[in-house]
Amino acid sequence: MSDLETPARRTRNPRGEGDRLRSEIVAAATVLLQEGSAAAVTLRAVARGAGITAPAIYRHFPDVDAILRAVVDTAFADLERRLRAAQESREDPVGRLRAVSRGYLDFARQQPEHYRLMFGGAWDASAGADDVQRADRASIGMDAFQVLVDVVAGCVEAGASAGDDAFADASALWVGLHGLAGLRQTTPLFPWPRGLEDDLVTTLTRLIPAGERTASSRRP
Repeated sequence: MSDLETPARRTRNPRGEGDRLRSEIVAAATVLLQEGSAAAVTLRAVARGAGITAPAIYRHFPDVDAILRAVVDTAFADLERRLRAAQESREDPVGRLRAVSRGYLDFARQQPEHYRLMFGGAWDASAGADDVQRADRASIGMDAFQVLVDVVAGCVEAGASAGDDAFADASALWVGLHGLAGLRQTTPLFPWPRGLEDDLVTTLTRLIPAGERTASSRRP
């Protein structure tokens, strides 16, 4: 076979360049999301933002949905970092709980398009998904949620909460925070009462007023 007939071989990316390009694709999609919405994230737009051709994306992602899933994973990792930073910013258990709750609401307020994408069907375990897909979808965001569980458990252990199931109370807290975050986005003109966030946290995590806490209320 002559040189002209020999099939051309694609040059391998230098070590680490493939991961870098993948990160740049996700970063370009993130910018599009911040500037518009999930509908603005198209293969052509992402390629343009990353400075590559659209076919080059297929080496890393099969379609737009896969890119958006990567953006979701990155967003949840960012949320987890923020919540852990909030957790570490306070020493007392109740202070940690309130700081983490504020951090959650701040993230939803500061990154509205990311927040909508994170919970816009990302956890859908439809009948068409196999066991591996369902397990993968069920794991989305659980590291961030664990921070809520940890701070609620800290209040229970310190005798600052009357709850006895940190996971259940953290679930209730997440539902409450998510609802408040969503409603604040969709009904900004509603006259939201001051102190609502603190009241929500107090009620959903069964916090005991400081003056009513006793040594006997502390968990062993």
